[in-house]
Amino acid sequence: MVRVNFAIGSYHDSIDCDVVPMQACSMLLGRPWQFDTNSMHHGRTNQYSFVHNGKKLVLHPMSPQDIMKDEIARARKLNTKEHVKTKNQIVAKELEQHKKRNTKSVHDKKNEIKLKGSCFLATKSDLEEIDTCTTMCYALVCKETLFPLEGTPISLPPAVTNLLQEYADVFPKEVPPGLPPIRGIEHQIDLILGASLPNRAPYRTNPEETKEIQRQVQELLDKGYVRESLSPCAVPVLLVPKKDGS
Repeated sequence: MVRVNFAIGSYHDSIDCDVVPMQACSMLLGRPWQFDTNSMHHGRTNQYSFVHNGKKLVLHPMSPQDIMKDEIARARKLNTKEHVKTKNQIVAKELEQHKKRNTKSVHDKKNEIKLKGSCFLATKSDLEEIDTCTTMCYALVCKETLFPLEGTPISLPPAVTNLLQEYADVFPKEVPPGLPPIRGIEHQIDLILGASLPNRAPYRTNPEETKEIQRQVQELLDKGYVRESLSPCAVPVLLVPKKDGS
């Protein structure tokens, strides 16, 4: 608890308050204060009257205009404090960075690599001259990539691009022919013996679409992904155009 001294006009008093963590608060004159001061609340006018130091005092409520002015003044005060605090933090940060740059510049001059001639490639002997216990060294290492970066879509994040480069052999342009090996679990559709299969007529297609369907089906047959069915039922086939127009 804390004892707070406050003043409202000519009324000066103190009140014992409970302390709780809050970002902003207002002091509430609650029931303990009303009991201690033997105050009387006038509900219609929302006023409190009581006797203090032998004088009768009346506390009037604030008007909406007064509340608005008080809130604006408090907001301005908080903004001023935040502005001064932020400015001080920026100045302190700039001074610290300036100090670090000066220190690093002197330190780097003592530990920098002196390359021989006009070659900008550091050799093993050049790196051995650096004291790794007290110096931080950054090395740019160039190596061959699995495929050119210009062929990678720009929209891909760098993490995905690196992953595709590392496992480029897993994503070949052409899938190898034949079905994958038989696994431990095989999925199948159990048919009811004697039940009639639903037979639907194939979708009507124009000569160009029919030729494309035949080409793709023959390609799947050649690769061994599908086999010819002896079922009397026709399988409906739809062609969906791609974004590139194919």
